[in-house]
Amino acid sequence: MATVVITGAGSGIGVAAALHFDRLGWRVYAGVHEDDGVLARQSSDRVKVKQVDITDLSSVKAFAAFVDEDLGDEGLTGLVNNAGEGIAGPLETLPIDRLRDQLEVNVIGQVAVTQQLLPLLRRNRPADGSRVVFVGSMGGLVAVQFAGAYHASKYAIEAIGDAWRQELAPDGIHVSILEPGPIATPLWAKAANTLDSLPVSERYAKRLESFRESLRRQSKEGAGAEQAVHLLEHALTAPRPRTRYTSGVAAAVVPKVRRLLPDRLFDKLSRRATARTS
Repeated sequence: MATVVITGAGSGIGVAAALHFDRLGWRVYAGVHEDDGVLARQSSDRVKVKQVDITDLSSVKAFAAFVDEDLGDEGLTGLVNNAGEGIAGPLETLPIDRLRDQLEVNVIGQVAVTQQLLPLLRRNRPADGSRVVFVGSMGGLVAVQFAGAYHASKYAIEAIGDAWRQELAPDGIHVSILEPGPIATPLWAKAANTLDSLPVSERYAKRLESFRESLRRQSKEGAGAEQAVHLLEHALTAPRPRTRYTSGVAAAVVPKVRRLLPDRLFDKLSRRATARTS
């Protein structure tokens, strides 16, 4: 039976992917930050939900040990590094601890999980190779104001995915990066709420209110997770998976346009887009 670990499986792409692979007959190890029981109620007994804090190495090790024990002599087919959060705010006023939090969750935690699970991905791997997928973002290719911390974390995932793809190729482990555009997920609403905890700044107040509204729109009007999930399926099952997968029209178009535009013109268009309130 094919097996996969999915982190961040409590909402968004993660929960959709866990349910999708369950329907395909896979055994799914769903890592969640908080276990509210919803995923277990929606899935079969092939889905094993386990609480894990990817910023706590002891928690990550305990999660890996749980997967290892449950697998027995079997190997792990794939790992989907999907856990993440979005922290918004001007870099000038963003508390340094919040920047650290962003990088701990979206970067360091991904590396920690992968390190602990690599022995299982090497063990009895499939003939066409085991898989690691990092869920990045078009935000790892294009940056806009007031999301610098988030963009920094996703740009880092691009580099980590590239380096690990080269390092793991001799072991028959394929590494792919999924780069979705805006998806309707609680992440964006939570990002909007982080703005309320920032120090008050008259310099940024008006623009931040507009940015807050753009985040809330994104949490409601973004695309569904279905296309991203089907791309994850390809990354985990294709004999020769792609190194990168783009999900959504915006993710396909905006980075290409960005490369063609002079920086200052892109900056002007970006400021206008993030300040739009209707």
